[in-house]
Amino acid sequence: MNRRQVSGVLLAAGESTRMGEGCVKQLLPFDGEPLVRRTACEALASCLCEVVVVVGFASDEVRQALAGLDVRVVDNPDYRAGQSTSVRAGLAAVDPAADAAMFLPVDHPFLTAHVIDRLIAAYQDAEGAIVLPVYENRRGAPVLLDRSIFPELAQLTGDEGGRQIFQQYAGKIVTVPLDSERPLLDVDTPEAYQEFVQDGCF
Repeated sequence: MNRRQVSGVLLAAGESTRMGEGCVKQLLPFDGEPLVRRTACEALASCLCEVVVVVGFASDEVRQALAGLDVRVVDNPDYRAGQSTSVRAGLAAVDPAADAAMFLPVDHPFLTAHVIDRLIAAYQDAEGAIVLPVYENRRGAPVLLDRSIFPELAQLTGDEGGRQIFQQYAGKIVTVPLDSERPLLDVDTPEAYQEFVQDGCF
């Protein structure tokens, strides 16, 4: 049986408005590395067939943080119009031969190649059109989406990303239970960041 190919799309274009003016969340340090670089490295260490990074806000600085990595960076000049614009930009850039795309958040510092590979493995073994992680009934990211629903993704608008189509494909969602909630934790506010700092994560 041939393994289906999954492209990775790292969404790193947002303004991080909840973090406060002047903060570039993509560049927050984690173990001495900018968050965007750490996430990209985990994606590259996984079984994804390629990694596309969508940039927008502070794009020059984010590109610099990715220097030397085997990723393809694409610009989203419309990033202020919401996450759906980054989904569309990433979707347009993935390998036409890919069977699916996995959309990875830039603000999940504990997302690992192991978690990414578990989602890919679940996709290989199931007929679902959507694969996502879950911890104690809480769904999270990253989200893997089969090519069969790319046309719907390309029509998304606003700031909800692919979640807009979850209800439509409710019967084709495959969930992957996690042993810990850590991979689902995000750095979305200054308070969340300070918690991570106090825990010695940053």
